[in-house]
Amino acid sequence: MDSHNVQRYVTKEGYVQNEGDLGVHPKNPYQISLGSIVPKQQECDNLVVPVAVSSSHIAFGSIRMEPVFMILGQSAASLAALAIEMEQKTAEVPYEKLREQLLQDKQVIKYTKRQS
Repeated sequence: MDSHNVQRYVTKEGYVQNEGDLGVHPKNPYQISLGSIVPKQQECDNLVVPVAVSSSHIAFGSIRMEPVFMILGQSAASLAALAIEMEQKTAEVPYEKLREQLLQDKQVIKYTKRQS
């Protein structure tokens, strides 16, 4: 996870200082809620947004990495395809159906630490 500088300024002592730089290395992979890419049903129909997710600035610093975008894109596409096949709105597709499809496609849904 990284979040780049918000601004760069010169201190009273004449040194350049970066502000807002943050780098954290999570210990394990983490799950991202389906709700972060699908708006609430009462707010919008049939919209899936795998890149401009609903998250904090800090969380987005981690989510914005390309492998995560690829996983979110796969999830969004699978959800859209299921909605079309089931003739339902994206928000109406049962999560279990999506989960079943993603597992069939070999997506890792939950990280399980391997025993050494």
